[in-house]
Amino acid sequence: MPNVSHVVLFDIDGTLITSGRAGARGMDSAFLALYGVAGALDGVSLAGRTDHAIVSDVMRAIGHEPTRDAIRALRDAYLDHLPGELAKPHPDARVLPGVVAVLDALSRRDDVAVGLLTGNFARGAAIKLGHFDLWSRFTFGAFGDDHGNRRDLVPIAMTEAARIGAVVPATQVVVIGDTPLDIDCARHHSVRSVGVATGLFRKDALAAAEADLVLDTLEDTAGLLRWMDRMAEA
Repeated sequence: MPNVSHVVLFDIDGTLITSGRAGARGMDSAFLALYGVAGALDGVSLAGRTDHAIVSDVMRAIGHEPTRDAIRALRDAYLDHLPGELAKPHPDARVLPGVVAVLDALSRRDDVAVGLLTGNFARGAAIKLGHFDLWSRFTFGAFGDDHGNRRDLVPIAMTEAARIGAVVPATQVVVIGDTPLDIDCARHHSVRSVGVATGLFRKDALAAAEADLVLDTLEDTAGLLRWMDRMAEA
């Protein structure tokens, strides 16, 4: 990818898709199967956090140590339940507005490498995006298997981008997400951020988190691309 001048990293839940809480239901089912605890995720903050952090917090809350092996066992049980939960009809399960058009537009540009920066377990990301026919759109990513803090994912994503030949300065990396934690991880590593208000957080909350660009949805494809080009010129 010798001509790449931008790396664009997408969050999944609330940014690309909404699964109708299939992920939460699948994780609840895993905790029930392994620990006999129903509704283990009730009251647990999920937005913008990594699956590793969520599982660790829930394990501690129910009196279990979140060892590496315990987290992986829970992960595997969750991933066994996830396809079935995604298959259940739900009125809120869909690809979010503008996503396909943005991905189409980016795929036509040889100066952009498109990846994922998500708190989902890697196989969970593949299952979710595969269900919505989006997984093949991404060639690399950083995932939440071994990292509690979302900030840890940015350098991993940049390393993965470099492995496919997309070596760009931090100022030409863009994280697109729907939560203040997406914005925070970008700012922590001096990369750019786009906040999109298709999740739980409105535009004012994303602006307060100091996103470089805030959008109602990803439907303004042309506006997003113009902003990226102005950023490159600056």
